[in-house]
Amino acid sequence: MATRSRAVVLMLLWLCVAIGEPWIAGAEDDGGMCTMETKKTCSDDTEDASGGEKTDHYSEEVNTPSATEAAVGSDANPPMSTMADRPAVDSQPKKKKAKKGAYWEGLEHLHVGCVICGDRVPEALVMMKSGVVFSTSPLTFHIFTEDNLKKDLSKELNKWPDVEKQRVTYKFHPIKYPDTEDSKTWRETFKPCATMRLFIPTTTDIDSLIYLDTDILFMTPVEKVWKHFSQFNSTQLAAVAPESEDLVNSWYPRFARHPFYGAAGINSGVMLMNLTRMRAVHDGRWQSELIEIFREYRHNISWGDQCLLNIYFHRHPELVHVYGCDWNYRPDHCMYGVNNCHLSPTKSPKLFHGNRRAFHDVPRQPFFTAVYEEFVKMTPDNGLKSKQFVKDLAKAFDRIQKDNCLLARKPLLDGIRQASKSVSSRKERLKKAGK
Repeated sequence: MATRSRAVVLMLLWLCVAIGEPWIAGAEDDGGMCTMETKKTCSDDTEDASGGEKTDHYSEEVNTPSATEAAVGSDANPPMSTMADRPAVDSQPKKKKAKKGAYWEGLEHLHVGCVICGDRVPEALVMMKSGVVFSTSPLTFHIFTEDNLKKDLSKELNKWPDVEKQRVTYKFHPIKYPDTEDSKTWRETFKPCATMRLFIPTTTDIDSLIYLDTDILFMTPVEKVWKHFSQFNSTQLAAVAPESEDLVNSWYPRFARHPFYGAAGINSGVMLMNLTRMRAVHDGRWQSELIEIFREYRHNISWGDQCLLNIYFHRHPELVHVYGCDWNYRPDHCMYGVNNCHLSPTKSPKLFHGNRRAFHDVPRQPFFTAVYEEFVKMTPDNGLKSKQFVKDLAKAFDRIQKDNCLLARKPLLDGIRQASKSVSSRKERLKKAGK
């Protein structure tokens, strides 16, 4: 009898634990995760119920430096954590358990960040949609935004297909500037909240992320963008593209009233950020040095945070990794009638950047507008599963009477076809391996 009673008690305890176990991630700012299945808006006062395991962002299909290589440094630039030995500070909260054998189980978790203020919500949603379509790994969007925009963002994100809502999560973070006399000026510099990206390292404990402006579209698997982290040496903490490959038409050599990186400056619209290294660099002076730069050059900068980053990396060139223009393709690369990004069948735009409102300027930028409009019409469930998307985009290009950027037409279409096949084949391969 005693044995039976003991068994009953153990069974009751087991049921209590099982019932109390959270089955889906909580929603909050800078803490819990909002899955696309929660069907509710994130709020500031929800507690973090994560308890998830910490992830190593460089484990899959990436050759990481050894701990010995990480030790390379100097007194001026002390060794920082590498992809292999740094602490995985970003903890993934538990979310609704995926179906048994979900193809993305066990894959490296990727992180994409953006700042959304003002009228940028529709544009940001299209950017995130492109990331969902061009990825197969677990993916979290870190959204730094204003409180009044969260409801609309959650409403639209929760419309995505169930299978993507299991694989993809989003997390709201507050717009937060340093508590200094410059805080109001920071917010209003260049465009609303644009400078917020500079303070992501000190306002979150995320380890690393791909930062994108809202006017950018993925044209290649997110996993391929993420692999650039593995190319960092022991001191580099960010990756960006040059502002231009054409020095004749490059803005910084002609007009800048401040120091800038390299011969042509950098464009920060796409920026891979090793946030752990940023927090550690120069004894934690990332934020304080940027504030000093701002106070010195605030009246000489034209492009806000991008100019500040140019000055910073001019001072510390050893901290930045530079990749090619195809990873941040902009109207400047084609609008003058010259293929100054040197696109080819094997070098197509990987990230498509409609800066200076190119996605909405039909008269002057019909090529960029056409690409954006086709992504607007795309739905995550039919996305690139059909060849119809490429056909529709080609037809949209046919309707353009004149635009110098049509020189990028063939490389762009070829690149999308290749990326589509890559995503589809990887997904099928993962599904078969999971059976």
